[in-house]
Amino acid sequence: MLTHNRPGSYRFLGMAGRPFSGGAVADDGYDIVHARFARPLPLDAGLEAAAGHVAAAGRPVQSIAGFELRIAKPLTRTDFDSFNARYVTSLKALGLEIDGVMPAARTNVAASSSAVSEPSLYAVSYTIAGPRRGRAFLVSGAPEDAGDDTKTRLDSIMRVLSVRLEELGASWDDATAVQLYGIDDIQAHVVEKLLRNAGGVAIHGIHWFPSLPPIDGLKLEIDVRSAGTELVL
Repeated sequence: MLTHNRPGSYRFLGMAGRPFSGGAVADDGYDIVHARFARPLPLDAGLEAAAGHVAAAGRPVQSIAGFELRIAKPLTRTDFDSFNARYVTSLKALGLEIDGVMPAARTNVAASSSAVSEPSLYAVSYTIAGPRRGRAFLVSGAPEDAGDDTKTRLDSIMRVLSVRLEELGASWDDATAVQLYGIDDIQAHVVEKLLRNAGGVAIHGIHWFPSLPPIDGLKLEIDVRSAGTELVL
């Protein structure tokens, strides 16, 4: 069910009790800016820097529609819950809460690079006024929910993402970027199970990050967005 974040100029798939939404879609007359840091920043410093960048762009902090996080390694379920509790506290301190629900989407993955030694912020997305062909949106990273092999895992992820896109009133053809997170042997299935089912966005290829989902034992995660502006901070 879509909830309206009026100050932020977007609607989101609210999930009660969750630290992030399933995705966000900009209001009519608004676009999305995707801004990544040249180097991931420690999480608290990164959230502060993101809020400062958004303010400098003339937008309220509530316009933040999504975050991309990096952690050093996958977590146990208990450690993941503890991480989320601290994360939600930080978001509430920034004013990122709508009717008791966290509106910002999120992708949180464990980077294989040794450059990430603590929870860090890699990128932020926010709404900005401006015309846009199609819908501007972002969908939270979805890990597999079924399967012991790459093909089945990808199938399960694509089902989840397609449902979320439909709920947002968006489509794969509107997308400007698909990001794939995984380390195991995935190349044989990417074209068949991802690009051939991703509509027009396939022309942009796949952004692959050698990473793992944030909970120990999971293998693959994918997110997708439609953003009219891409920045490096």
